Amino acid sequence: MAIDRIYFKEENFVLTLIYNKLTDIQLIEHVQVMNTEYEGIFGIKELADCRYLYDISELTARDMLTTADSEKDSTRVIMGKGAIVAESDAIFGLASMYAAIASNIREDSKAFRSLDEAFDFLDIGDFKNTLLEHLTESAYKEKLKFLIKFVPK
Repeated sequence: MAIDRIYFKEENFVLTLIYNKLTDIQLIEHVQVMNTEYEGIFGIKELADCRYLYDISELTARDMLTTADSEKDSTRVIMGKGAIVAESDAIFGLASMYAAIASNIREDSKAFRSLDEAFDFLDIGDFKNTLLEHLTESAYKEKLKFLIKFVPK
């Protein structure tokens, strides 16, 4: 799966790295895991970085809307804030739809074209410097090498 999550407990922050290819099943599983793993934790700030997501051929707008709606009963979204970063037009469009549904469930949720915009929206101050080491192009290249090396043939 090309989704990695890092939870920063002290900051009550989840960084989600979504890269390479994303399918509807992977997205649904991701949200279900988030709902379970963070049950009982309120007001989580979340950043989903989709800048290195290249293949959404198995993902539809309906999948995005259904998955976003499945966040509804999770405690993590109560008073929580979410930001999705996507640079390509197609992925930004899907991310915007997801964020629109999620913004009805959370305090707020939006899609952005840049990390800086997302950082400002999430109001995380200097904590962004901690996140940046996970968001570099070289960090993603390492993840892709690992993913390609261990994909079953």
